[in-house]
Amino acid sequence: MKEVMTAYYTEAFTSDKPKAWVTSGAPVELLLAAGVIPIFPENYGAMIGARHMGGDLCSAAGDMGFDDCVCSYARCTIASTERGEGPLGALPAPDLLLACNNGCGTMFKWYEVLSRRFDVPLLFFDTPYCAGEPTPQDRAYLVRQLERILADLGDILGQEVDRDKLWEALQLSSDTAKLWVEIQDLRRAHPSPLNSPDMFLHMALIVTLRGTETAYRYYQDMLAQVCERVERSEGAIENERYRLLWDHIPPWYALRDFFDFCAEQGACFAVDTYTNVWQGEFDLGRPLESLAECYQMIMPNLRLPLRASMYVDYIRDYDIDGYVIHSNHSCKSYCLGEYEIARRITAETGVRGIVLEADMVDPKFYSESQVKQMMQAFLESLD
Repeated sequence: MKEVMTAYYTEAFTSDKPKAWVTSGAPVELLLAAGVIPIFPENYGAMIGARHMGGDLCSAAGDMGFDDCVCSYARCTIASTERGEGPLGALPAPDLLLACNNGCGTMFKWYEVLSRRFDVPLLFFDTPYCAGEPTPQDRAYLVRQLERILADLGDILGQEVDRDKLWEALQLSSDTAKLWVEIQDLRRAHPSPLNSPDMFLHMALIVTLRGTETAYRYYQDMLAQVCERVERSEGAIENERYRLLWDHIPPWYALRDFFDFCAEQGACFAVDTYTNVWQGEFDLGRPLESLAECYQMIMPNLRLPLRASMYVDYIRDYDIDGYVIHSNHSCKSYCLGEYEIARRITAETGVRGIVLEADMVDPKFYSESQVKQMMQAFLESLD
């Protein structure tokens, strides 16, 4: 994974190809078909958090006028750009921006800031909330936007986007998503061959490189290795005692410390909502319609009853003993309704959970001692 991601960032920093900064839930396949290198500030924000650089950069963003209530991915990457600091320095400047609001409404305002900062065009894909299957009206609205984005890309780049290359990118993206789903399904085994922190790290490619041969081959290899672990009954942790569900982005700065602490208590996170977002499979008989549906139905964009039912399914399918919800200070839309979701989960399954308050990048909202005390008490209550 390190080799692949190093090669990806090396190309992003050194290539003469046009570059686009893009939100993780946007239809990146359009950029690949246009020969544009996609760069994901959210992925870089996670790297900043994991390298323990988030506190300083978020404070710097505060000095620039960005309040602590603003998403810490946005704050740390904006400050990284201004100060030239980060795991690899500042990300290379974009030639254009592509944003989507299926993850949260912050994305558009964040990318408006970037558009002004770099003086580059911003393309936006607006996804209505989804209560179930996409409606014909939603589908038509989304397809019109995809056609507009393709046309705008052609105008910006001076060359019409090759539809054949788009279909190829969609096929690779779909095939890669199928592999990712198969890997996720193997976590149902007892003991689970993978823990959620494993998935948080390995999801880097399905975010940054989906729609490429590189990601497809990577997950082929990963699937084969995980199958071998299941056949050997090899668990992700020793002496799996509790099977848990994790909800939301993890606190990247505490990833190893927190999950190692849980593993020492025999707790394995056999499923999580965050990495299960990347499951879009496309129907190439109706490519743009299918693409529209997949990006509308990303989990944070679903209405609360549908989200709650998905959590209930995870708990039953993966034989979960308890759930942990990260009430992420940065992510208002994802956290909206968490306590109602928790109530519905417990009412339907009898499985209890806990809500931990923290932030994904900014460590000042994280109390290690308090979180561990709460987690210890919760695990003891499951006995």
